[in-house]
Amino acid sequence: MNTVFILGVFVSVFSLALTLIGIPAQIVKNYHEKRSGQPLATILIALGFYASQVAFFAVTGAYLPLISFVIGFCMWSVTLVQYVMYRK
Repeated sequence: MNTVFILGVFVSVFSLALTLIGIPAQIVKNYHEKRSGQPLATILIALGFYASQVAFFAVTGAYLPLISFVIGFCMWSVTLVQYVMYRK
């Protein structure tokens, strides 16, 4: 098997685990507490990270990890919306 493909699978699996387990847990916690659990700077850094990864994987044609980072970007966007909604 191709080493790049194997690494792409590992990146995808771990980023999907973070994206589908960690971020939704934060979103649910924010919803129940009616406040954002993350500071704005952290949310913006995470969005920048996910956006740069999406651009990188799109340019390099690595579509397998691209999917998980697009989902992650969407999830962090939800936390940004929650931050705006719940700020005092």
